[in-house]
Amino acid sequence: MNPANALRKLKLYASMVAYGNAHNRDFAREHWDFFARMDDFLAPYGGLAGKRVLDVGCGKAAWLTLLCAGAGAIATGIDTEVVEPGFRFSKYAGILRKNGPERFARTLAWELLYARPYFRELAAQADFVLPFSKVDARPVSVTELPFDDDTFDYAVSHEVLEHLPDLEAAADEIARVVKPQGLTYLYVHNFASISGGHHIAWKYPDTEPSDSVPPWDHLRENRFPDIPSWINRVREKDFRAIFEHRFHILAWLPTHEEGTSLLTPEIMAELPDFSRQELLTKGFIIVGRPKKKKH
Repeated sequence: MNPANALRKLKLYASMVAYGNAHNRDFAREHWDFFARMDDFLAPYGGLAGKRVLDVGCGKAAWLTLLCAGAGAIATGIDTEVVEPGFRFSKYAGILRKNGPERFARTLAWELLYARPYFRELAAQADFVLPFSKVDARPVSVTELPFDDDTFDYAVSHEVLEHLPDLEAAADEIARVVKPQGLTYLYVHNFASISGGHHIAWKYPDTEPSDSVPPWDHLRENRFPDIPSWINRVREKDFRAIFEHRFHILAWLPTHEEGTSLLTPEIMAELPDFSRQELLTKGFIIVGRPKKKKH
């Protein structure tokens, strides 16, 4: 890595640390709110208790897997990173071998600096004891799921699908392993939103707008491409096409709007291919039943 790229990477990580220090407990509260809304939504369909749940892209915290298990589900989290609860030498050896030194360092920083206060806040929000011993998290790719057809009652995820390089293969596999009367509850962070470029400076656009990175820079000049994770840049209309081909869509739920005061006529004129609604909606939730092939 050349010195300029190394400096940019250091600045990115410094900004991530600053946001982690300021908002770690906020993340826990946001995650609980997401889970509580999902739990309420799924209640008329049988709820979570006793159901098999696949958490797609559970992440190093595996928080959604943990909360589903706490609600009585038999929950399995999958991620391309080696995911295990707690600090174990074998886990970090596996991350270093499978995911490389950068992911090793990021996971170690999370474990040492943020995991304990994050889970304390999550436990304070939850209305049940967090069952860490029941977390089943596996290093598995969603495009090659090692599960039989029709295994799960629900497939859930939170801000994961926008990071997948092969979205069609992932949708195929999710449709395969979800039961015919099962459901998806898949939250996608909308790429076209002001925070959809995943630049850390626009994490909270309405309360902490950036004075250095232009709004919607990722759709305009893209002068600040350094972000913590790769994104596939798939737009909502393309998600619709992919998932409508494989699922009976029961609901397509937009989340709240953000950046309303920042979307000027000048920016709209720069982005004629995007509607105002697409630019302002933070994300959307895909609720569907798989279309099963007849044999």
